[in-house]
Amino acid sequence: MENEILSVVSVVLFCLCCHQFIRTVVRPIPLLASERPYARAAMQLGKFYKSVAWGSMTGAFLMGLVYSFTQVFTTL
Repeated sequence: MENEILSVVSVVLFCLCCHQFIRTVVRPIPLLASERPYARAAMQLGKFYKSVAWGSMTGAFLMGLVYSFTQVFTTL
C-alpha cells in the first residue's frame, strides 16, 4: 500500500512540474522589457534559469516516477 501511495504522489508531482515547465517555456517576455536592452537580457536570463530549474525538477520527479512504478509492478 505504501508503494502505491508513493506512485500516486510521484505522478501528481511530475504532472505539476511538467505544467510549470511548459508554462515557463511558452510564456513570452513582456513588451515593456524590450524597450531597454539590459532589461530584455535580464528577462531572458531569468526565463532561462526558470526553465533549467523546472526542467531539473521534472527530470528528478520522472526518475522517482519510474522507480516507484517499477517497485509497484514488481510486487504485483
